[in-house]
Amino acid sequence: MNLNIETGTLNIGTGSRAVALDLTRFLRARLWDLPEERERTVAEFAPRLPQPLSDGLRLQFVNEAQGLYIPVEFREEAEGFRVTVKAGWICEQMSINRRLMALDVLPEFLRTRVGDKGFYLLPDFSGALVRFRDHLPTITRDRLYMHQSEWEKLNVMNCFGLKQGRKGTLVVVHQGDFFCHAVTEVNQEGANRIYASFGLRHEPGEPIKQQDKELIVRFTEGREDDYFDLARSYHRYLVRERSVSPLKARLEENPVLAYSTGAMRTKIFHGHKPSSLDGNVPMEVYASFEQSEKILDAMWAAELKKAVVTLVGWNLGGHDGSYPQKFPVEPALGGEDGLRHLIAKAKGMGYQIVPHDSLSDMYKIAQTYDSEVLLRKTDGTPVLGGIWGSGQAAKSCPVAYFDRYGPDVTRIRDLGFEGHYYVDAQSNPLFRCHDLRHPADEEQFALSQCKMIQCYRGLYGAVSQEMVPAFALPFVDEGGQHSPNNIGWCLQRGDEKLKRIVDRIVPFYQLAVHGLITYQESWVHSYRSIGPRKGILRALAFGARPSMEVSWTGGNIGDVYTDSIRDVRDGYRIAFEELADTHGEPVEDFEELAPEASRITYANGTGLSVNWGNTPVGDLAPLSYRIERGHG
Repeated sequence: MNLNIETGTLNIGTGSRAVALDLTRFLRARLWDLPEERERTVAEFAPRLPQPLSDGLRLQFVNEAQGLYIPVEFREEAEGFRVTVKAGWICEQMSINRRLMALDVLPEFLRTRVGDKGFYLLPDFSGALVRFRDHLPTITRDRLYMHQSEWEKLNVMNCFGLKQGRKGTLVVVHQGDFFCHAVTEVNQEGANRIYASFGLRHEPGEPIKQQDKELIVRFTEGREDDYFDLARSYHRYLVRERSVSPLKARLEENPVLAYSTGAMRTKIFHGHKPSSLDGNVPMEVYASFEQSEKILDAMWAAELKKAVVTLVGWNLGGHDGSYPQKFPVEPALGGEDGLRHLIAKAKGMGYQIVPHDSLSDMYKIAQTYDSEVLLRKTDGTPVLGGIWGSGQAAKSCPVAYFDRYGPDVTRIRDLGFEGHYYVDAQSNPLFRCHDLRHPADEEQFALSQCKMIQCYRGLYGAVSQEMVPAFALPFVDEGGQHSPNNIGWCLQRGDEKLKRIVDRIVPFYQLAVHGLITYQESWVHSYRSIGPRKGILRALAFGARPSMEVSWTGGNIGDVYTDSIRDVRDGYRIAFEELADTHGEPVEDFEELAPEASRITYANGTGLSVNWGNTPVGDLAPLSYRIERGHG
């Protein structure tokens, strides 16, 4: 690391990827002018007072006119470098007149020109690529973890990146990620940029959030026009810096997880109320407990011998029936005796059987409804969810939820459930709670959810949720319903600015987390529009596993069980018999062979080439796959 304070240049990095940072363009500050009640942006900072550290360098970034003194630390590392803004040390000399709201860090670092080769990787969906072509001039601001106002982006990653030729740059927001945006500037007078914008306050009257704001920059190299090297670097980050335990290592001492890693997630959908404003409508039965026993028999007869059977709507009122109230077990389905009999049968067949549960929605119709547990806005009103089977849902605050409903956790488990537990809607957008009895910012909200999950993991052995943000990966073993193929509709109904710059949605997230968690893509019945084999092969191509959601009858959520069993048999055989050795393995390589063909290689040497298209690709026939065994 070499600093030239006169020119404001810091040479950092090693080898061929050493870079010269222009420190005079290192920061942009977003201020709130109190007298004028409007935002202003300041970009003129001078680096001063270099202070050598045992492992790096500290500088003060000073703007005397605005009274801002911002300490930043730089550390050089083998794969790149890291930058830490010491937010708790920031001095605002002129805070009587203006308040620092946000800091843009390294806004010029990943600058490109329109027409350059390559692309940006955005943290939206499962990973979105923006090429440096002639897009309409656009600026987007994407929360790293999704916000309710833009939930369609489904953001779960704390990273973004760039790829030009064979060289890539991955930027990970290691600290400060719970209130941070990835800002993408496209075709701004011919230039493109992507950078992190750290929120320091939500409102001018709040104190600055004291947590350090830290970026980790990693340089990568891989195939040209390919994003896998970025995904592999992110995987290493999650293990080394985020303390995510490798899945394969967790299997050794965890029989519940060892079983479920080689088993198919199977939801049985029991019952549901039609959506209404007050919830006072009868529940419709789609599979009684007795009928569900026959579904298990049909699964066994079809050679689906390993499954995590997940009961949806077993509770009072069915799915979304009377949360947070779960008991009594819904009488129309067979009551508690019928449920216990079903559980015993499943366990006797060797299946895991677990509840589908919710810890976030609350309805006034519930006898156990408690307004003191609600998540509240700044004006004291509840944060609302959707209108479902029991009417208008309100959101619970995870800081307070177990204070009121914690004993239900053991009561539900004591019905006899055993296996890989499933929690619904735990991938909520991040909220803040303004109830003075249990206040929470985004980080406290998120980590309180994770702490609840830790309880279920301790009782059941393993936990699944719909989507798994980076901060939840140390707590979760399985995720689902989050892939480039089943979330394209979110892009189409979402932010118009984002829609016009995104060129492709890719399975970046899945390739990065394989070997840390397992994941599903879609229920098999959702593939019928393209054909079950095509859908299953497409999912297997990036490490996803087949799954099914069934009922005794059709007409609502859940497919008729006979149809799903018929359609999933081939995918079950491929995934859980032929590829049984891959589910706990990291991805060693991934290459796109054609728009509908790819090759994935796992760390144990097993390779899978898939053509899910209708035309040949090389020696791969249409709708075919080939498994190769290597080292391991």
